[in-house]
Amino acid sequence: MTTEEFFKNLASKVELTQSEADRIAKKHNWLREKLREKLSVEDDFLTGSYARNTMIRPKDGEKFDVDFFLAFNKEDYGESELADLLKTVKVALDEIKPGDSDIEKIDDKQRRSIGVIYKDNFQIDVVPAVQIEKDKLYKIFDKRTQAPVNSNPKLHGKNLTDANDATASGSVKRLVPIVKMLKSWKRAKCDYLKSFHLELLAVETLKDEEITSFSTGIAKFFNSVDLKPSLTDPANAENVIDAYLDENGTRDDLSSLIADEREIANEAVKLEKNGDDDGAVAKWKKIFEKDGNENKNSGGSPIKTGPVVINRGPAKPWYSL
Repeated sequence: MTTEEFFKNLASKVELTQSEADRIAKKHNWLREKLREKLSVEDDFLTGSYARNTMIRPKDGEKFDVDFFLAFNKEDYGESELADLLKTVKVALDEIKPGDSDIEKIDDKQRRSIGVIYKDNFQIDVVPAVQIEKDKLYKIFDKRTQAPVNSNPKLHGKNLTDANDATASGSVKRLVPIVKMLKSWKRAKCDYLKSFHLELLAVETLKDEEITSFSTGIAKFFNSVDLKPSLTDPANAENVIDAYLDENGTRDDLSSLIADEREIANEAVKLEKNGDDDGAVAKWKKIFEKDGNENKNSGGSPIKTGPVVINRGPAKPWYSL
């Protein structure tokens, strides 16, 4: 097995299956349509890892978590507190629930959203927000503090899509699969690291050069990722994304872990360069398959996304052994 084949196989294990994706799409489209009928909203849109195609399969017994924002107008709701918006959404969802027998319950105990819990292995979180400027700025509420923050979740998705396109090697896009594999690594080894923070780190680290293979892209991440404080939200420079690492004292732990993984990754790249794919794969397994059975797919075929051909000049080498 080549290292590229190893990573393709690893990526397929953490993907949603096509049947899961189809079922989730059917449910969220129906739910959003019914909410638009019940409430006067300016916009509704998917957000989070599902919208950005970076969602990974949950552990056994856990549910997929799909988010969408329900954006109210600022004239009527601009000064509304989170509790008031949640109550408005909860009332509407209670009225909608009888129309879908697959909805198990409506959960109003979440911090900034109302959860629609399905009998299947997923839930949909309806996140109220206030539209300040369409497609550009929204007042949302921080998941941890519940304080209002101006941001633009749509920009986050666009930035990832643009970087995924720009780093393509010929017709092959590797950035999004790398993000998924890193999220699987995070879940196994440093679950205190927030998924959105990890996505930003991956984009910032890898966005400027062609990713010619999974091994070079992932090795570049571990070699070049910048964990210095004050990483800010691309949609709002006043929103510091990584402050929690200092508040809970985990920044040094993360730096130490990445240093360990960097050493292993560099050994793997060197073995691959010398023609020892088996040795390289064994090294990569130390990073991504610590428990031996992480992220087994429960069945079905992973989603296939068609490549886009981008004509690019040769990439500059980032790493030399």
